[in-house]
Amino acid sequence: MIVSPDTRRPLCFVGMSGVGKSFWSAKLAHDAGFVVHDCDAEIGRRLSSIVTPDPGESLVTALGRWMGMPWTAGYASREARYLALEEEVTREALDGAREGHIVDTTGSVIYLPRDLLDALRAKCRVVYLRTPDTRRDAMLKRYLEEPKPVVWAGAFPRANDPIATLPAAYAELLKTRDRAYALLAHVTLDGGELEASPPSTRELLSRVA
Repeated sequence: MIVSPDTRRPLCFVGMSGVGKSFWSAKLAHDAGFVVHDCDAEIGRRLSSIVTPDPGESLVTALGRWMGMPWTAGYASREARYLALEEEVTREALDGAREGHIVDTTGSVIYLPRDLLDALRAKCRVVYLRTPDTRRDAMLKRYLEEPKPVVWAGAFPRANDPIATLPAAYAELLKTRDRAYALLAHVTLDGGELEASPPSTRELLSRVA
């Protein structure tokens, strides 16, 4: 089995939803026997008791519908519930992580308590898969068409017309997250480049060394 270049630490992938965290986690599991702690999937499993997908709807889309947009009634309480569950799941994943393991975090991992983020960075080799700037308009379009649960953490501005405000607010959210992910990570890789020219498993591991 190919293990993490730093065999003292498991790997941890961070970055926005859709950038490839789960794809590369699954590839490393398939090709090199890594054990994956999928935080998104575990949160979805635990929330499935309160969210029932419509026919043909994925669970993550149903969760996005449940959370709603940042200006909708009850959003703050649902966001808090989601973050509390994410903290619980991430702590469990970190506790169980060992050499040859991957913690596949959610896009909102950066909003978890500081002590948890410090512990994640201390125990894991944190890899930030960065979303290229050129793909951010497409991300907004996808978010509007098929909302996923997005944590704003109070960053959405008060506005008379929140829908009109959304594009600029979302762009600012991505910039804020970009900085936070980069500060948390030990190494940053371009998610777009990895998608355009996929490296071998061994090459990917060499890049995160």
